[in-house]
Amino acid sequence: MTDFDEICEEAIGGARLLGAAADFIEACRVYLARHKIPEDEFSIFFGRLSEALLHRGWREHAAECARIAFELRPEREEIANLCAWVFSNSGRHEDAAAAYERLLEIRPRWAEGHRHASGSLAAAGQFDRAILHAGRASELDPDSFEFAVHAACLCETAGRYENAIDYLMRAAVIAPGVSTVLRQMSGLKFALQQPEDAVDLALRALSLAPGDRQNALHASELLLRTGRFDEAADIIGDALDTYQQDDVALRLLSAAQMLRGRMAEALDAIDRALAVAPDTAEYHLHQANLLYRLGRLDEAAEAFGRAAALDPSNPDAKRSQLTVYFDTGRFTDALAVGGELIRAAPENEEYAQAMLQVLNRRFETLDGDYVVLSERASRPQREPRPPPGFFERLRTQGRVVHALIIRETRTRFGDSKLGYGWALLEPISHILMLSLVFAVLMRGRPPIGEEFFIFYYTGIIPYHMFVLRRAGTYRAIPRRHSFCWLFAAKKRSYPLSSRLVLPSSVAISVADVLLKCTRCPQAASRAYKPALTERYRVV
Repeated sequence: MTDFDEICEEAIGGARLLGAAADFIEACRVYLARHKIPEDEFSIFFGRLSEALLHRGWREHAAECARIAFELRPEREEIANLCAWVFSNSGRHEDAAAAYERLLEIRPRWAEGHRHASGSLAAAGQFDRAILHAGRASELDPDSFEFAVHAACLCETAGRYENAIDYLMRAAVIAPGVSTVLRQMSGLKFALQQPEDAVDLALRALSLAPGDRQNALHASELLLRTGRFDEAADIIGDALDTYQQDDVALRLLSAAQMLRGRMAEALDAIDRALAVAPDTAEYHLHQANLLYRLGRLDEAAEAFGRAAALDPSNPDAKRSQLTVYFDTGRFTDALAVGGELIRAAPENEEYAQAMLQVLNRRFETLDGDYVVLSERASRPQREPRPPPGFFERLRTQGRVVHALIIRETRTRFGDSKLGYGWALLEPISHILMLSLVFAVLMRGRPPIGEEFFIFYYTGIIPYHMFVLRRAGTYRAIPRRHSFCWLFAAKKRSYPLSSRLVLPSSVAISVADVLLKCTRCPQAASRAYKPALTERYRVV
C-alpha cells in the first residue's frame, strides 16, 4: 500500500460511524483540513477513496466521492476513467455517461469508450444518444461482433428495425455460425411484414443449431403464422423428443394440431401442457375453446371458469364463459357472468348486447305472466277529491300554524333549553333596564297618573310587541319567498289564520313586503283591505 492508500484507509476508519453519504464527505473534508493535505491532491484522494469504498460495498458513499473527484479535475484522464468505472458500478448511469463522454473528448477514437457510453446512456433511457455511440463504436471496430450486436439490440428497442437488420447482417458476416443472430433477424423481418424472409432465416438458424430449443420454438411459431402447419408440427415433435416436459412446445403442438383439424390430438397436447404448468390461464382458455369445438360444453364452461379465476383481469375468459352458458341454457349463470362484465366495463357495447340477448332468451323461458316495466299499461286516473268544508279548512289552518310554530322554535333554538329561557329573559331585562333609566330621568313622577312603572309598562310593552312583530314579519316573508309565490300565484289568497291573527299594522307590513318581493298588486290589495277597514272603523 502507498502512503496515499493508508491515508484513505485512515479516513474511512474515522468516518465509519457516520451513516449518510453527506456526513461521510464532511468528515473526510475535516480529515483533509486536519492533516493539511494540499488542495491539488483532493481529486486523487477522493478518487482513491471512492474505489476503496466501492470494494467495501459502500456504493452511495463511493459515488459521492467519485462525483467530487470528477468535479475537481474532470480534465485528468485517470480521474475521469476511475470515476466512470465507479459510477457504472454504483448505478449512476447518467454520471457514468458524462464521464465517458469526457474521456471521449480526450480520446475520440476509443471504440470501447463509445461502447461503455452507449451502455450507460441506454441504462439511463437515452436511446438516441446510446445508438449514436453504439454505431460509432461499431464503425471504429468493424470486426467486433459484440459491438454490432449491441447496436442492433438498441435499434430494435427503439423501433428502428431496418437499422437493426443492417447491424445484424454485419454481425452475421463476422460470425456466420451464430444462430442467434439469424433468429433475431428473422423476428425483425416478420415485424417488417416480410414473413417469407423471416421463415427462411428461422429455418437457417434451426439448421445451424437443430438442438436449440429457442430456434425450434421460433421457427414453428412463424410456420404456424404463415399457414405451414405440417412443417410446424414436425419441428415441434422433434423438439419434444428432446424436451418432453416443455409446456410451451406442447402448447404450440396443440395449436398446430387444431389448425390441422385434429381436435382430439390438440386436446391431448394441451392436457399434457396443463399437467406441467397448471397455473397458466392461457392454457385453460385454449383447452376450453377446444372443448367447446368438440361440443363438450359443460367441461368447456368449467375450463373457462378456471381461466377467469387465474386471470381475473382478462375479460375474454368471462366473455367466452357467458357464450357457453348461453348455449347450454344456463341463463342464470350467464346473467351472473354478464353482470361481472358490465361492472368491469360499463361502456362496452359488445357486453351490453350480449347481456341483452341473454335477458331476451331468459324471458322466453319464463313460465307464467311477467311485465316489462317499460311496456306496462299506465295507471287509471284518480277521481278528484271533493272540496273541503269550512271546519276542515279551519283544522288545516290550525295544523299549518302549529307546524310553523314548531318549525320556527326548532330553527331558532334547536335542542337547547337555554334558548327558550333566553327568549323570555331578553325582553324582560330590556324593559327593566329602560324602566330604570327613565325612572331616574323622570325622578319617579310620570306625566299621567301617580305610579311611574304602571304608566311605563302599559306603554312600552305594547310598543315592543309591535316593533318585534313588525321586524319579524319583514324578515320572515323574504326568507320564505316560495310561500308567497305559492299563495299569490296558485290561490291568490292567504291562510285564514293570517286574516284572523295579524293586526292592522302587521297586515300593512305584509302588504309592503309582498309588493317588493312578489310584485303582485292583487295579493297586496288583499293584505291592505283589513288594515284600511280597521282604521276606518276606529276613526
